Amino acid sequence: MAQTILVVDDDASIRDAVSFYMRREGYDVLQAKDGQAAMEVITTESFDLAVLDIMMEGYNGFELCSAIRDRNQTVPIILLSAKRDLIDKSLGFKLGADDYITKPFEPAELVMRVNSCLRRSHAFAEKSEGANGDGGSTIILGDLSIDTQTRQVTARGERLELTAKEYNILLLLAERPNIVFTRQQILDAVWGYDYYGTNGVVAVFIRKLREKIE
Repeated sequence: MAQTILVVDDDASIRDAVSFYMRREGYDVLQAKDGQAAMEVITTESFDLAVLDIMMEGYNGFELCSAIRDRNQTVPIILLSAKRDLIDKSLGFKLGADDYITKPFEPAELVMRVNSCLRRSHAFAEKSEGANGDGGSTIILGDLSIDTQTRQVTARGERLELTAKEYNILLLLAERPNIVFTRQQILDAVWGYDYYGTNGVVAVFIRKLREKIE
């Protein structure tokens, strides 16, 4: 069964071009022409990954990202923006985005990033499901508990709301508590070797993860 990509952009030419390349790759596509239309899709439809433009009327990409994370902590999100400021990228990652692409961009590169996000998402989901032969496993580190079957994390008895990337980073570190990882090693393990961004994104996610745990 084909996976579904939600494509949101108020520029029809970009929206149609992205949709064309997604369909050519074998994905089904849901389109939304602005933030309001996207919010309706988010609340009524299911999709496997979202590509969101940031600058839109009604709801911007950051607001849509938050809305998706309120409903689903694991679906990958890629933000599109003409803004290259580190502040905007940092905000996007803090809200739960998995990747950030600046305009103009090559559609073929976006396809590669979509494929990469979905592969990593599925790999970690399968790893969690198969962590134990009986279908479940729990990692305990002090007052931190990670249920790899349900992907639920608790600290001091309180459940933490983690994004997919935050959970995957935490699981990577928790499974190897005595190993010191470099940013590049974390990037390769969680984002994949075919990730085209910089390893600075790791620091953003680690900082957010620490805030939630500590």
